[in-house]
Amino acid sequence: MSKTDKNKGNSSFSVVSANAESAEGYDKDFMGEHFEGLGNVWHALFDDDDSIVQYLPTIITQGKLHDDCQRVYQDGTFVALLHYPSDQVDICAGVLIDKAPDSNNMVFKSCFPIMKGIPNSLYIKKSHTWENGIEGVVAAERVGDGPPVSFFAPFYFRDFDSFVPNVEKTVHLAALAFSCEKAELKEFTVDKGGFFEMQLQEFVDNNPGKTAKEFSAPVVSMRGSRILLQSKYTCEWEYRCPVLNVERASFFEKLIYKLHVVFVGIEDEELAGYLYVPAHMLNGYIPQIGDDIQGVLWMTGVLDK
Repeated sequence: MSKTDKNKGNSSFSVVSANAESAEGYDKDFMGEHFEGLGNVWHALFDDDDSIVQYLPTIITQGKLHDDCQRVYQDGTFVALLHYPSDQVDICAGVLIDKAPDSNNMVFKSCFPIMKGIPNSLYIKKSHTWENGIEGVVAAERVGDGPPVSFFAPFYFRDFDSFVPNVEKTVHLAALAFSCEKAELKEFTVDKGGFFEMQLQEFVDNNPGKTAKEFSAPVVSMRGSRILLQSKYTCEWEYRCPVLNVERASFFEKLIYKLHVVFVGIEDEELAGYLYVPAHMLNGYIPQIGDDIQGVLWMTGVLDK
């Protein structure tokens, strides 16, 4: 990346209000508005009495630098990602730092959670680099005419030139819940429309001697449904899905439920991942296998290396 391609003057580490306006506006490939900030992410992970800011000195001084998490740009700028706790498998904090070629000082650029995900085969559609030049998001879709998805890429600074449009990649998807609750098991009767007419005709054809008056309108249940709808901002999605497995994890001594889910799709077109749900937002509810849950999530994706 050349000097003109890379703007190193900004940090994405800022508290973003829920009503904040988009810096970039609507992008048809991403289906949502771009917003270059992570404050809502940290608000979801910590309750009102806590903040990631108080942990930053520990993360920076004790974080581990991995060989595959650093890069030198063409202009000589060095960028690296620190992990803390470095031995934590499921979820840890990542801190981006960089150093200009004419400086001996490392500069803090951003901080975000890094979460273990589940591999999915995706076609890359487009990538979008944030103004700071080292963070970004990616739009993709499931291989096989599957559903679309956009995600924040924690290792974007390392992998951005691998997010080539129309190329199939394996991406490990993981999401952080901005909200989560047990979904109401709704049922509704379909008594008109194309689906009703199709079912009625099938009933009459398969039951000689019976009339349309003897047909019972079909009842549709929402149990087990998998729904993923674009929210206002890129990488944020409204979801409804069943819980396939439940594990417990921790993040700075805070309980996190790690849920195995399929966000949307069936069979070869599934988008699967882990959904990390901070216990403090559940108001006493404990997710169980088989529960249907719903809320809003923030999607991340890590390229398989």
